[in-house]
Amino acid sequence: MSSSLVPLIVIYFLIINSVIGYGYLTTKLSNLENKYLGYGYLGLCGVFSLIFLSYLTHFFIAHNYIHNSIILVVGLFFFIHYFLKDKEKTKIIKLNIFFLILFISVLIYKSHDDFSYYHFPYIYHLTQNNFFVGIGNFNHGFRTQSSIFYLNSLFYLPFFKYFLFQVGAVLIMGFSCFSILELIQKKSS
Repeated sequence: MSSSLVPLIVIYFLIINSVIGYGYLTTKLSNLENKYLGYGYLGLCGVFSLIFLSYLTHFFIAHNYIHNSIILVVGLFFFIHYFLKDKEKTKIIKLNIFFLILFISVLIYKSHDDFSYYHFPYIYHLTQNNFFVGIGNFNHGFRTQSSIFYLNSLFYLPFFKYFLFQVGAVLIMGFSCFSILELIQKKSS
């Protein structure tokens, strides 16, 4: 394994578990913790919480290294806090193994054809500036907001810079697929 691949794998799993931490927090605050939703749903709740948090914080601060590192560490704190209380720790391990298999998609994923046209500039602009109005005149892509752009802007991290902007799509796909697998397993048993 290449030495440059190890930090990428580590940050990939830190992001996944941080998202699950936000999912734990969201279900706790919404009184859904008593209903077993599955870890796929926990991850999706975490993704939606991060999207909401991203929209909210962007009014006040750019999604720079410091902001995003704090978001990641807070999610990891919630993950560790709730993971220690969780009785079904093997399911978290299964989820991480599932995402290890999906890690190949991070390496070979081809970005959308217009990624360089407006996806990347929009996400990068979110990381450099806080709330902005009127930039739709610069580029047609800036006229529409996208929750995936706001989610991806949270993965602008030190050392990795903008190379993790594709992780948002992998998170949504991975948690969705894992929740479907959990439903199939629940129905078959």
